[in-house]
Amino acid sequence: MKTIALIPARGGSKGVPGKNIYPILGKPLIQYSIEVALESISINEVWVSSDSEEILQVAKQFNTVKIHKRDSSLATDTSSISDTIAEIFKLVEDCDCLVLLQPTSPIRDINHVEEAITLLKNNPEANSVISVCGMDDIHPARMYWLDGKELTPIMKELESKRRQDMPLAYYRNGSIYIVRKEAFLITNSVMAKPILSYVMPSSHLLNIDEPRDLLIAEPLIKNWLDNT
Repeated sequence: MKTIALIPARGGSKGVPGKNIYPILGKPLIQYSIEVALESISINEVWVSSDSEEILQVAKQFNTVKIHKRDSSLATDTSSISDTIAEIFKLVEDCDCLVLLQPTSPIRDINHVEEAITLLKNNPEANSVISVCGMDDIHPARMYWLDGKELTPIMKELESKRRQDMPLAYYRNGSIYIVRKEAFLITNSVMAKPILSYVMPSSHLLNIDEPRDLLIAEPLIKNWLDNT
């Protein structure tokens, strides 16, 4: 199964400008994703896609990384990552699946990547794999829709349950998405059903989208690295 990795990194971000190359523990954020992709024995090619020359210069420091200079029309706040994936598949026709590694969710190691790829490989009936973390305290049973001024529970049947009595909910942690090329071309989505879950520890939940996330990013990443 020929597998390619895509690391998408827009230059612009309203929430955290320059977040994809923000220095964390001495290296740009995107480097964590590049390094784990290059370490994988199951990934045949590693692509970095960006509209930013500054980001691409970081990627070019790694000789085997392939560069995709993204058109500005594919790098707006409303752009879909699916359009960029479709372009990559046009450039790499002879591949079977794609691993999407978002720089803003960097807490993953080589074992996670290999296990997720193996999961898809060993289950030919599945079209994609998504990494998730179990969430017990932050649970949809404790969440509400706001209808005007009135709160309406999302899960009315569980609203009054104790945490210990609620089924575990799972949250996409943004770390790993894998999709078969054939399924993507039909659905235009990395979440092509049937979808398998790759469960990661809740300590691996980090998605850098706003300034607050940067405040916790470095201690979380340091703790992860110290314990791997």
